[in-house]
Amino acid sequence: MRDKITLIGDIGGTNARFALTSTKNLSFYEYRKMKCADYITLSDAIESYLKEINLDAIDNAFLAVAAPIFEEKIKVINSHWLVDRKELAKKFNIDSIHVINDFESIAFAIETINKSNYQAIGPLKQAHTKKFQYNIGIIGPGTGLGGAGLRKDEDKTRVYAAELGHVGFASQSELQLEIVEVLRGKYNRVVNETVASGPGLRNIHWALHCIKNKRYEEYSSEEIFKQIHNSEIAKLSVDLFFEMLGQIAGDFALAIGAFDGILITGDLINSNSHLMQESLFRFGFENKDNYQDLMQNIPTSIINIPEVGLLGIYQFYNLKQAE
Repeated sequence: MRDKITLIGDIGGTNARFALTSTKNLSFYEYRKMKCADYITLSDAIESYLKEINLDAIDNAFLAVAAPIFEEKIKVINSHWLVDRKELAKKFNIDSIHVINDFESIAFAIETINKSNYQAIGPLKQAHTKKFQYNIGIIGPGTGLGGAGLRKDEDKTRVYAAELGHVGFASQSELQLEIVEVLRGKYNRVVNETVASGPGLRNIHWALHCIKNKRYEEYSSEEIFKQIHNSEIAKLSVDLFFEMLGQIAGDFALAIGAFDGILITGDLINSNSHLMQESLFRFGFENKDNYQDLMQNIPTSIINIPEVGLLGIYQFYNLKQAE
């Protein structure tokens, strides 16, 4: 039997990550990370990737995409790319193409992750790895804000994606209310990812300058993090970012019954995990009035492994191969 080569991809609003796997391989290989802005279409990016690794053809494709998956043509949220399954299959002469949500993909990776790869935020360590039944949530701020759930019963594991970033944001302080009021002048809706994402941190930073009547200069989210020791507004922006992310994570845990834990992922978090440890994330997470006792018993942890989305789509590929 011929070794069939499969393209796997994790496609976000800013970056696309590609790799290969095959029927005779026990892992994935030829990993590349590419900027979406450098390519007009997804097809162009795949073509460039294949050219770079000197590969003429692929047999199948498994893609994790930052978008709700409900139509044949999928618009990538926060990107100009469109995932057109029919067009991709025709252009690359692919036997089959599977597309799932990017955070649904991360959920498929969870059961392969060792407990040593969880970095606890707060006093509780992640304990779902020792249980036969559990319900956990996964969130991650990046270009947007993704979310998914994973419910395991004794006989079945269920994975489900959530459009957490597009749920309306609920303020929990006077300053947050002021920030939201300022942002309403810029956005039709102030949703979770308006404040809890890379662009969200920049939004908080801008809104605070407006509130404090200070001269504003635009910085990237990475630059704002770097300025926390010499800029009062940068420090306050980061403090609010983590507190708001905690609030959203707590709301998500309550909404899906993820009482066995919330896992946090993404480059933005992994690059600043030391700041998150000392932040108001847990305060925001637990600040739920009558539900505070419940929230205090839900662990929150960072998944501190790289490319967990690509690992997830690889695991989804393996599940499909086993069917």
